[in-house]
Amino acid sequence: MEKRKGFRNIGGALLGSTAGMTVPESGWAAQPQEVVIERDVPGKPQKNKVFAAVHANLKDIPYYAGGTCAKLINEGYTGYIIRTSNDEQSGEGSAFQNILSNESEHVKMAHKIGFADIFDFYHLNHKMDDDSVLEIRGRLIFIFRLLKVDTVITYIPFGFDEENPDQWLTGRVVAQACLMAGLKNHYQEQLEVVQPCTVKERYYAVGAGQPFNRVVDISSTIEKKIDAIVECKSQGGGNKGLLLRKSLSREGKRLPILGSDDRTANREYVKNFLLTPYKRIGEQFGLSYAECFNYIDQRTSEEDKLVEEYTKKNAL
Repeated sequence: MEKRKGFRNIGGALLGSTAGMTVPESGWAAQPQEVVIERDVPGKPQKNKVFAAVHANLKDIPYYAGGTCAKLINEGYTGYIIRTSNDEQSGEGSAFQNILSNESEHVKMAHKIGFADIFDFYHLNHKMDDDSVLEIRGRLIFIFRLLKVDTVITYIPFGFDEENPDQWLTGRVVAQACLMAGLKNHYQEQLEVVQPCTVKERYYAVGAGQPFNRVVDISSTIEKKIDAIVECKSQGGGNKGLLLRKSLSREGKRLPILGSDDRTANREYVKNFLLTPYKRIGEQFGLSYAECFNYIDQRTSEEDKLVEEYTKKNAL
């Protein structure tokens, strides 16, 4: 891992959009921090560790963290994905048809990245702010304890200007669950079947204008990210290549990059148009593609570090 000075923030783009990204030398953070570049680690250094990727909508994890999830799995993690909403508002059909298509595509997308299992909560899409936070938090805490989750990937919980109520609520409840999952006095009825589990690392995905301190090199897993996004057809633009190729064909035109089959058209469309933000942020750090996070490491507390250091110097 490499460190670079300056707490960065992204401007000019939302997660998954094709707008431009810039990385100013300083953000709005009061105290500058080091930006860590996380690269591939050979072998399986993360063997026996577990991470949970939590999102509200089908397309979110593939866009903002698909490459990172695939990278962690390559390094030995077992990954699980949790979707909190039913995505009934995303698609071309009725609410019931959209629920079915998004569920089916969620399974396919998760398979492309390499997740071991899927959890769907099915809360009403874009109405989660009317649901019980206690219920959602309790369900997450139980899953974190059941799976013995070491690491969580989700939305930044303190991000500003978030318009999607499902994402807004999911990020905050996940942060609360990470804290309480390790406390034995919370949800004590669960302790009959599971034990407290402390979530030690958190990757909070960032959007426009939000600060980040970690850049993950996803150059080696970019193909899996593309494959995952292609499966997001009800939302996320996974079939836009096919639609564009057919539209041009009706006009007697063609784009060579779209090839002659549906799969090639969709993959090339994603690669050349939808991944632009991740290519641009990578270029800022000398990488082919990258994803950005506000990373929190709680494997060892600052207090523990200070005590250990002081004890080494002063213990008699």
